[in-house]
Amino acid sequence: MRIPLTEPTSSKYLYINSDTNQMHLLVPFIAGEDISTDNTCKASLELRAFFAEGGAINELEFYKSALEFDMLLLGKGNPLYQAKEERLAQINKYLEAVKVMRGSYGNSVAHFLSKPSNLYSIQLRPRIQDPYSEVVNPVFNVNRRNDAAMEPLSPLYNSMQVIFRKTILKKLDPQTQLTDAVLRDLNDEEDDSFETIQRLLTKHCQRLFHQDIDFTKDQRAKFIDRAYINEQYKEPEDVKLTAEAYMVGLLNSCAPSLWTTIDAPVFYSVREANAEDKAERLSIMTQFYLGVMNVYCRAKGISNQNFGVILDSSPSLSQALVETVSEALSMGDDVENIICSFCNAYAAEFGLSRSLSEKDKDSIQQKFETTYRTVTATKENPYMDDFMILDTKATGRSAIFISLNGLICTDFANIVDPTAPHQTYFEEIRKTPRPEIKPRTQEPMATEVDIKPEALLDKLDDVPWERLPKQVKEACFALPAFQVRQFLHDVAKGKQEEAESVLNAPQNLQTLLRTAGKFTDYSERIFNCTAYEYAYWAKDTHMRRMLEHHMDEETKAHLLTRIDKIEEEGLTYFQHGKTIEHSKHFDLNPLIDALDTYVKGYDGWVKDENWHELEAAWMAVGKAQREVPAHVAQEYCRKDRSFDPTPSFKEETLPRTLAFYNHFKGREDSWFPLAGYSTSGLGFNFAFIRGELGRGGRGPWAVGARWAAAAMDEGDLPADLAAVSRLDEVRTIDLTLSREHLNPPASSLGLSM
Repeated sequence: MRIPLTEPTSSKYLYINSDTNQMHLLVPFIAGEDISTDNTCKASLELRAFFAEGGAINELEFYKSALEFDMLLLGKGNPLYQAKEERLAQINKYLEAVKVMRGSYGNSVAHFLSKPSNLYSIQLRPRIQDPYSEVVNPVFNVNRRNDAAMEPLSPLYNSMQVIFRKTILKKLDPQTQLTDAVLRDLNDEEDDSFETIQRLLTKHCQRLFHQDIDFTKDQRAKFIDRAYINEQYKEPEDVKLTAEAYMVGLLNSCAPSLWTTIDAPVFYSVREANAEDKAERLSIMTQFYLGVMNVYCRAKGISNQNFGVILDSSPSLSQALVETVSEALSMGDDVENIICSFCNAYAAEFGLSRSLSEKDKDSIQQKFETTYRTVTATKENPYMDDFMILDTKATGRSAIFISLNGLICTDFANIVDPTAPHQTYFEEIRKTPRPEIKPRTQEPMATEVDIKPEALLDKLDDVPWERLPKQVKEACFALPAFQVRQFLHDVAKGKQEEAESVLNAPQNLQTLLRTAGKFTDYSERIFNCTAYEYAYWAKDTHMRRMLEHHMDEETKAHLLTRIDKIEEEGLTYFQHGKTIEHSKHFDLNPLIDALDTYVKGYDGWVKDENWHELEAAWMAVGKAQREVPAHVAQEYCRKDRSFDPTPSFKEETLPRTLAFYNHFKGREDSWFPLAGYSTSGLGFNFAFIRGELGRGGRGPWAVGARWAAAAMDEGDLPADLAAVSRLDEVRTIDLTLSREHLNPPASSLGLSM
């Protein structure tokens, strides 16, 4: 029988280095691939979502649960067990560290962003600024302050606002732009051979339009030489045509639809008729390009200077740059290339260690065009204030950010708080070369385990039944031993209808009632006894009455002997690694005492403003409610009556529901099963109130200490105390009636409440 393993094959935050089995928890900083696409207001949303309820902790807990399930199925002898055990240990380390940082991650993140990395910030000056724009350690920024008269203090910004208003753009079509660029290079190289024209066309199509076109072959992959193009013009092979003619012929043969697939150059995409709006658009484009160029120079070690600060410190340099850009626009020149040339001319002022080469210029222009089109393609950047630019080609120690699934992320080990536990582990993660992120579907690890039904049955006390596939459950159902086990678990979990459906089958009915077995209840108490013994110990009257209805006289006598032994010696069970011996019945007094302590201490705590004690007392109620048998929780959850007025608890039937209204989630939830980890939920975040709150068919409410105080003022908690006390009294008396039902005469059988 093959059972699928449940370790997730994909996660939002978790990734595995399959070579080392190291778990990497990736922290998203902002949306984007190679540049942030979120606006300023949303810039911290990804981080908040990571540390918030339902974020990384939820994913880690889910992953942890899946690993534990797989390990239970595999067993320690399986070769996969050790790998999953190592992952589980790492998951637990991440969980502890993330929980430590949940309320204080801001300082760690700010400190981390101030260090060198491959994620660079730039801050522009638009006409209308976002007041929430805040940038840590920008590579490029323009002075955003104003003087007392509210006039901008940035010489660069002022120059652009004045000069660009008067600039008349020469709208070059892409074909003319390409032709002019090739002709300029032909003139510079003093080589107008056919092969040179082919090479330059390929170069400038890539540089200007990001199109990789092979001009040595036509669309049918036929080799192209000068004779090929001459033939198109019906000219002899030995005739040399003009460079323009060869370019037209090559474009028609190799890329006939090129002009329908490319956009106009960014600087020539301005369409505003209003001079003020035109100046603003050109100003933002120029600042953005300078920012991209500045980031490139910083990443390549060409300059450590902030070009925006340099320009703002020199009005004459700012004016010279803007005039140069304006002239290029009016001439239809390559603006990006002109700006690079300007920086080369003023290399000392910009702190350049070397001149920007043609390769540098091409890389900067490509990054500028892709990132500018990215951030202007959405409505997320109305202000165009600040951006984070990722150097995706960075290597070495500075390459600590990556782009994954539309998010710019870093390893959690890079931002972990130094006071968090497991620092040695996170140091190892930081020292490890950044792994290639591969989908888990490519990981060479088995995704299922082959196990016999009988072997699985031995594991079912630990393996969650509800997570097994349907076909596996069906195979288990066919085993007689499983029927005993499932019957015992149904009784322990208050599933009366399910338990009775097994008893309604005529085969081996009395044997089933008399057979003891190992099972676990909702509070993780592990028993080894009969179903009736557990119902007797738990004081579950309605379950006992149902079981008694199906017993013959021999079975009654047998079970009477066993409960007599319980009254003398008690039962033994295991819970949370401890052995509890001589337990005659479940004790409701811890819950009664917790409620009583809260009710009696409430006025004094409120008067002294001792909120810590008040909250601790309320959580003590919740912890006691974690321990109750299913039938007690079901009394809380029944929707046909509340706890005020105090019920008689002598109803003939008990609705076996565990549903309640979860105030924290804003929806219905289930009392049991409890969360698999003991850091949140019942007894940690909330406890249950019934009182009158349940009227209207909603059952109990899960509330924190603040709502509990409000309920106390309404009298609901004294009502709960009275109701639980009454329930304990009635169910204790019912035990005596059960002993009578197990004794002759048979006429005493039936429901006596």
